[in-house]
Amino acid sequence: MAAGLPPVPTGSGAHPVIMVAIAANDLAASVAFYQQVFSWPLMRLSPELAVAGMPAGPMVTLRANTAPGFPGVVPFVQVADVMGAIDDATAAGATLERAPWSAQMMGTLARISAPGGTIYGLTSAVPPAAPSHWPAPFGDAPRMPAGCVCSLELHASDLEPAAQFARSQFGWGTLPTMPQYCMFDAGAGIGGVFQSHTPGTAGLAYLAVADVAATLAAIEAAGGKRLGEPMAMPGMATFGYFTDPSGTAMGLLG
Repeated sequence: MAAGLPPVPTGSGAHPVIMVAIAANDLAASVAFYQQVFSWPLMRLSPELAVAGMPAGPMVTLRANTAPGFPGVVPFVQVADVMGAIDDATAAGATLERAPWSAQMMGTLARISAPGGTIYGLTSAVPPAAPSHWPAPFGDAPRMPAGCVCSLELHASDLEPAAQFARSQFGWGTLPTMPQYCMFDAGAGIGGVFQSHTPGTAGLAYLAVADVAATLAAIEAAGGKRLGEPMAMPGMATFGYFTDPSGTAMGLLG
């Protein structure tokens, strides 16, 4: 953990994020980009969908036909009973954003909008092995293999209701940190942070990399766009940001 940053309470591990859906309205260009820069083993399932199982952390899905203004990244949380989870979530103040549907390899899925406006997916899929626990990848914490989704940044207009929902519905541990930030830990798989300052970036996935500056150069060469220069935070990590060929904003953490 980073120097001076208290540990986030460990979640129950009962409801990890097992998939991250990434908007890719130019699906062919995005597939080629992530294969080239991050070596994702993407498989096209349909004209609108490509998926990749990763060596660590959640699987990734590139999905076309994303509506303008919809979050570019949506985490899908594992639940045993999607309809039961929807009932529990709506009783806790969430609304149903998309009714349940079925998908190859992912069982039954649905999407909800939690208090604070955070969009979550729900899925009944069961991964081949229980997800390992990856604490926040800062400071001396273990680092995930390069190219994997290692952390999430999710917007919530009001942090405390968002954190309360995550604790009560998913069993996640939460910890307010800097102003407008609240970290979360699922107890299995990856964690991340809620932020209340940038609604325009409602969902952001961070990819683990060995060298942020070199990765940004590779991103530009492959048709992506860097968003500023690498930002080093002593005792924590180096951060970088980019948009992929579909215009979806993503983060780097090295």
